[in-house]
Amino acid sequence: MSEADAFKQLIAEQGLLDRMAHYENQSRNTYENVMYIKPIAGEFGKKRSDGAPLPWLLITSASHMYRSVKIFQRQGIEVIPVPVDYQTANRLKWTSFDLKDGIENWHKVIHELIGLIAYWFTGKI
Repeated sequence: MSEADAFKQLIAEQGLLDRMAHYENQSRNTYENVMYIKPIAGEFGKKRSDGAPLPWLLITSASHMYRSVKIFQRQGIEVIPVPVDYQTANRLKWTSFDLKDGIENWHKVIHELIGLIAYWFTGKI
């Protein structure tokens, strides 16, 4: 099940209305997501009184919100970031050390850094 389909199911389970929502479930990465959404934004996007498009809500993991916003901006789509899936603890563990957690955290940081650099080099942000 795609993330979009899972989110759509969550919205339905919560009894929320989604008649104004559009879900994209074909992309394999953030850049493809923007490319699939761009025609939808143009077709269904609401306009301000001055003719400018209203911003869309961008709901994605906090860990890669910066990169996602930059990609949307590069494609001329104004978004309001709604970060979710924060990877933080309820309290600091000052007296414990966990090598596995440390490696996982560095993996996430390096993944985003490489993504930012690669997208910058290829002109996607």
